[in-house]
Amino acid sequence: MKYFYIAIGGALGSISRYFLNFIIVAKFPSFPYGTLFVNTLGSFTMLFLFTILSKTSSTDPFRLFFAVGFLGAFTTFSTFSFETIQFLKNQEIGLAVLNIFMNNFFSLVFGGLGYYLANKFHFVN
Repeated sequence: MKYFYIAIGGALGSISRYFLNFIIVAKFPSFPYGTLFVNTLGSFTMLFLFTILSKTSSTDPFRLFFAVGFLGAFTTFSTFSFETIQFLKNQEIGLAVLNIFMNNFFSLVFGGLGYYLANKFHFVN
């Protein structure tokens, strides 16, 4: 049954990522903001929810569905890597460095923000 939860979460996560990326790329085609957005949002969500869930009696199926399935498919390190390599291949070194910096910086900052907010608003004892 656990594989079912992972599969359903993964399907929904990948569809959500595709949809959001499609919308963002249509508005901002010159830089991979879609990937940046989903990675940042995924980092925030993971740290926020799992800071809360670490102190509760959350069920294993929810963790499998959401963390392994949904967020695993929603966030995308492989696409980030591909886009960075494309910049390097096209000799757009500045954009490659910017992409690396922004994905790492914003994912860490928003992950930290999720952790902070979960603790600050007493979602966690």
